[in-house]
Amino acid sequence: MTNKEKKPFRYNDHKVPMTRRDFLAAGCIGMSTLAFTSGATALLAPNNVFGQALTCGGSNLLCANIPFLCVDGAGGMNIAGGNAIVGFAPNEFQGDLGTIQLNDYRRLGIPDNYHPSKTGMINSLYGLKFHSTSGILEGLEDVLAPRAGEADLRKHVDGLILCALTADDTGGNPLNTAYMAQRAGAAGNLVQLIGNSPTVSGGNSIAPSDQVDLTKKSAYLTNFKDSESLLSIGDKIVGDRFLASTTAGGGSRLKAFMKIIENAGKGRLNELKTNPTKAAELDQYLSKQSASQNVFDTFSPAQLNPQTNPADKTILEAVYNKTLMTFDGNEQMAGNLLNLLTKRVAGTATITVGGCDYHNGTATAGHGTDKLIGQYIGYAIRMAAARNVPIFIHLFTDGGVVGDQAGQVDPNMPSRVVWRSDSGERSAALMFVYNPRKERVDGGQGNESSNFLLANKTRQIGYFKQGGGVVLDANSLSNNSQKLWMGVILNYMATQVYSNDDQEVIRIVGEKFREKFGSLPGDWQKFVRFKSLVA
Repeated sequence: MTNKEKKPFRYNDHKVPMTRRDFLAAGCIGMSTLAFTSGATALLAPNNVFGQALTCGGSNLLCANIPFLCVDGAGGMNIAGGNAIVGFAPNEFQGDLGTIQLNDYRRLGIPDNYHPSKTGMINSLYGLKFHSTSGILEGLEDVLAPRAGEADLRKHVDGLILCALTADDTGGNPLNTAYMAQRAGAAGNLVQLIGNSPTVSGGNSIAPSDQVDLTKKSAYLTNFKDSESLLSIGDKIVGDRFLASTTAGGGSRLKAFMKIIENAGKGRLNELKTNPTKAAELDQYLSKQSASQNVFDTFSPAQLNPQTNPADKTILEAVYNKTLMTFDGNEQMAGNLLNLLTKRVAGTATITVGGCDYHNGTATAGHGTDKLIGQYIGYAIRMAAARNVPIFIHLFTDGGVVGDQAGQVDPNMPSRVVWRSDSGERSAALMFVYNPRKERVDGGQGNESSNFLLANKTRQIGYFKQGGGVVLDANSLSNNSQKLWMGVILNYMATQVYSNDDQEVIRIVGEKFREKFGSLPGDWQKFVRFKSLVA
C-alpha cells in the first residue's frame, strides 16, 4: 500500500469515512501558498479549491454553495423609508405606520403627500415592501421587469429589512459579511472572495477582525481581463515566455511551474514519510499537491474571461441585453464579478458603490445612486436565473442620511425631501433571496409574510420610531454594529438547511452557527426569518 492510499485525513467533526469528494466539498484541498519578492504582484490562486456539487446529505445537514453577494453602499445611504418601507411598532411589520402622522417620514426622505399611507405609495412586487418612488425599486424594475415572452423573475424574490445603527463615514463599521458567508458555506471552486476594491474584504467596509482569514483575502477585479489573474502570477516575475497567461500554452506552463513547486517541497515530503506519527498530515500534503496541479486542467485564463469564453459571453449578453463590446466600465466590473460568482468560480463577491454619502441639499443625486444599486441587485438575480441557481444578497451601508426636517422637497424631484446630513441612527440593511425553483406566495397577517419565510415571521427585524430613527433597544443587534453580521449569516445559513420543517431549520441554524462561529445572543432565534432555498 502506498502512502497516498492510506486512510485519509479526518477532522474531528467530519463523518467517517472521509472521501476525496468530501475533502473537496469541505474545502480542505487547496492551492499551495506562494510568496515572492522583487515586485511580485499576485498569487497563483489565492484560496482553496472547492467541490462543485451542492452537498446535501439529509434533513439534518447544511447545504453549501449558494452564491453570496455583498453590495456596499459606501458613505451612508438611505435604505429605510425612502427605499424600503419601515414600520414603527414592536410587531416588526413594515406596514405598521403607527398613528399615521404625515410628517413622520420626512426625516426618511418622503414628503407628506407621498407618505406610505397614501394610495399607491407601497410596492410589493418583490415581497419586501418598497416605497413606490424608491430609487432601488426603479433600478430593480429596470432590470427585472419581464421582457417580451419571459417569465416574471420578481415572483421568485423576497427580502428582509434589518433596522440597526451604524456609525457614519467610518472604516470601523465591520459590515462586510463575505468572510463569514464563506465560512458558512459560500464555496468557490477556484477562489473564495472577489470584489471591486483593493481591500482585505473586497469592499469599502471592513469585516470583523476576528472573522478575517487572510488566506482567503479578496481578489481585486474591475474588468473582464482581470479575471485571468485568478490563475496567473503575471508576466513580471519570470518573463513573458514562461507564465504569460494570455499566450498559447499558458495553462501548461503554469502547471509545469506547480510541478517545480512540488519538487521544491520534496524535503518536507521525505520528512513526513519517515515519521510514522505524521501519516494524516502526509495524506493531506499529497492531496494538496495533486489539487494544485489539477486546477489547471479545470480552469484556464480564456475560460475565466467572458471575452474569450463563448458560453459566458452569451449569458452576459442575454442578461444585460446588449453586446459585450458595448459594456461600460460599471457593467464590466459588475458583470465580471457576477459571472464568476454565479458559475461558482468564487464563493462570495462584493460590489462597492461610491457616491452614497449624498446629503448635498438635493434628492436627485441620491436617487441616481440608489437606482444604480437596484440595477446591480437586479443583474445579480438575472445572472442567477440564467444559471438556474439561487442567490443571497446583502446590501449594507456605513451610516445613513436624514431628510430636511421642514420637509423641503427637491424641485427636480417632488416625491423626495432633500437630504441634509449624516444620520447613522437612520441606518438599515437589506437582504434578498432568489429561488429559481419556487414562486413567492404572499400571505399571513397584513400580507407581511410569504412561503419564503418561516411561519409567523415578518420581513422586518427591529423597528423605527415615528419621526426618528432606529429603536436602539429593540433587540441585541439594533445598537451593535460589531454584531450585525450575525443577523445576516443566521439567515444565510437558514437558506441552506435541507429541511422544510421550520423548527428544525431554526435548531440546525443555531447548532451549526455555534460550531462555526461560537456563541449567539440570547434573542438569536427572532432573527432567523428565511426558509431553505435548497430543500
